[in-house]
Amino acid sequence: MIVLGVHCAFSIFNHEPGEAISINGKIVACCEEERYIRNKEAWGKLPNSSIRAALKLAKINFDQINLIVSTGITAKNLTETLKKYFNENFGCCPKIILVHHQLGHVATAFYSSGFTEATCISLDGFGDGQSGLIAEASLKNGIKKIEYVQKDNSFGNFYTMVTEFLGYTTGDEYKVMGLAAYGKNNLDFSKVIKINSKYWKFNNSYYKGRKSTYLDTYSEKFRKEFKNYRRKPNEKINYFHKNFATSAQAMANRGLVKIFKYAKNLSKFKGKVCFAGGVALNCTAVKEILYSKLFDEIYIPPNPSDRGLPMGCAYLGALHLKQVPKKLTSPFLGSKYSDITIKKELQNNNSKFYKTGNPSKIAANLLAKGKIIGWFQGRSEIGARALGNRSILADPRKKNMKKILNAKIKYREEFRPFAPSVLEDDAEIYFKILGQKIPFMNCTVDAQLRYSNQIASAVHIDGTSRVHTVSKKFNPKFYRLIKYFKKITGVPVIINTSFNLKGQPIVETPRDALMTFYGSGLDFLILGSFVVLKKN
Repeated sequence: MIVLGVHCAFSIFNHEPGEAISINGKIVACCEEERYIRNKEAWGKLPNSSIRAALKLAKINFDQINLIVSTGITAKNLTETLKKYFNENFGCCPKIILVHHQLGHVATAFYSSGFTEATCISLDGFGDGQSGLIAEASLKNGIKKIEYVQKDNSFGNFYTMVTEFLGYTTGDEYKVMGLAAYGKNNLDFSKVIKINSKYWKFNNSYYKGRKSTYLDTYSEKFRKEFKNYRRKPNEKINYFHKNFATSAQAMANRGLVKIFKYAKNLSKFKGKVCFAGGVALNCTAVKEILYSKLFDEIYIPPNPSDRGLPMGCAYLGALHLKQVPKKLTSPFLGSKYSDITIKKELQNNNSKFYKTGNPSKIAANLLAKGKIIGWFQGRSEIGARALGNRSILADPRKKNMKKILNAKIKYREEFRPFAPSVLEDDAEIYFKILGQKIPFMNCTVDAQLRYSNQIASAVHIDGTSRVHTVSKKFNPKFYRLIKYFKKITGVPVIINTSFNLKGQPIVETPRDALMTFYGSGLDFLILGSFVVLKKN
């Protein structure tokens, strides 16, 4: 039985549309619209291109789909609107069922985890009238709702306000996380959001809501309260901006630990926890949860934000059809491109290139010589983080590499950190991961002091790294690359950042990769089996 999970709404406020296909409970394709239309987060767009890409990957026709599942259970007339959309764009429409936005998040996290039972938490801005969900889940009995986090008590909205106040836009919250490492926790946000006996209480008089994608969400009251800390877009960052970010992040750390304690007390499953929703991308707060040792194991999927909703919908559809959801065995569920296709693209662009039988070894040698490379292999990864198939790679030993990458490659703010990919067997030597595997780059941890200078460009100013542990099973070609790099340098760590420029989605196609290569300071591009050089 085939299920199409979709995330789309007929509204300019909808973002990160996409789809996922499950066949007999197994996710076989998951594609994000932004990658195909080259529009980051694809606000207000419908998933036309991503659906067609997924059908191709699954090797099916649209009329073979047995069930469509979408979030938006509280939206007016959504079922009829979806029917019209699918009939007009794909020629037919199977049965449609709607599920709750927060249930979709929880389903993404729990069913992809492979756990038999777990406490589950979803937190985001809001969706279907709620900003979060605490639940307990088991393969035997499914997902049981314990408590919603109300829409007017949204931690996601608080952090978005802070992001906008610092001169960024919705979706730039990760910049605030990076900036927070530079300041002091000396501001009191308790008037806006106050930690209480449950978790927190958000004062909505400081929030005016999303009236337009071009207008800020904080109220005039918030502006007056913190007027001395406001930053205009592109304004120089001063120490008080850093303190504002640090204090907001400290509040996020406290709030998340508090709600995880609360959820554990309510749930009968005390050992493992699954976390999803946009707030789960706050890897600095996730570190506090990990180090609190509240749970034995924390699982966050590679796509915890709204990008992951199609996967949760596909899982819930499988259950509806009496199928057992299967554990996610790989995050590489996007499109792939053959060497024949890649070579044709290279020839069409009059590129200078040669073919290699061992791209991993070539890449390791180039990195060891201080070169910065684009790395494009296999199927694209799901989620917002590069996991080794659409990556920009560099040598972390070079102390000025962070500055070079930000200035000449990514064209972004100089304070922004870069993540390390490390061989799973060596991860504990270089980072304090407390025995956890972190294959989806979703948790910041402390670097081990003994080795932090050795990989200085992969360690943030506060001594932390958003680590990515790599196993041979997880990604054999990428694993071999790091293994070769270790053999050459003695260091099992490389810098791994997403293959894109500032403001753009991660590259999807060979052409996207070539455009980024020629439009930046990258030294080499390894595209499938081909090494691409710049003509100078």
